[in-house]
Amino acid sequence: MIDVPHYIFVEIIALSKRKILLWGGRSQARILHEMIDEYSIGVVQCVFDATPNLEKFDTSAMWIGTAKDIKQCLPELDSFVVGIGGEFGYARNAISEALSKLDLESISLVHAKAYIDRSSDIGYGLQMMPGAIVHKYCRIGNNVILNTGSTVDHECDVGHGVHVMGSAAIAGRVRIGMYATIGTNATVLPDLVIGEGAFVGAGAVVTKSVEPYSVVVGVPARHLKYRDNKAELGVFHDLRKL
Repeated sequence: MIDVPHYIFVEIIALSKRKILLWGGRSQARILHEMIDEYSIGVVQCVFDATPNLEKFDTSAMWIGTAKDIKQCLPELDSFVVGIGGEFGYARNAISEALSKLDLESISLVHAKAYIDRSSDIGYGLQMMPGAIVHKYCRIGNNVILNTGSTVDHECDVGHGVHVMGSAAIAGRVRIGMYATIGTNATVLPDLVIGEGAFVGAGAVVTKSVEPYSVVVGVPARHLKYRDNKAELGVFHDLRKL
């Protein structure tokens, strides 16, 4: 049984016959496709990925790769899932907003072995994997990924498009800005601020707040360089064509 707020129970029941566009053709999308099938949330009608020479995973859905394809499929669709993981939170959030403007509804996918405390406030488009935990009085933004075994402790504020990777631990009262990425096995100590677009490297221990768009690594975490995550959008698609 999924221990999540009531509205997510309602959402999953209501989506039992959804016709879904899955954006992305790699590992994250493949896993989400399996979750959709396992929980009988709906039917993936189309899988979108514009990557040349992509090695495609097995699916009965139609593979598409252009904005024109999406528009042609729209009459057969009512929902979408954006299956883009990694440090591409800005792209994931922007794509989600663009698809919402096409009158498609975002679907949250929460694994049966994940836990969300009922006191927490959850945005749309959440992707939550086995063993992930959201503790009391948290606010989780839209299009957030909480990977396997990750923990978000009490009273945290997690912005839109954030990705908390596997086994990362976010201590209490941490604020994570939009599009930030917390790497595998990283630890963020209490009461810190992780700036918008920041990247915390795998295994890092963050003992002080991190500037926006800063990449930090090591124990304790130290600044390595700055990044421009808004440039990532061109890797996926020109949303102006939708």
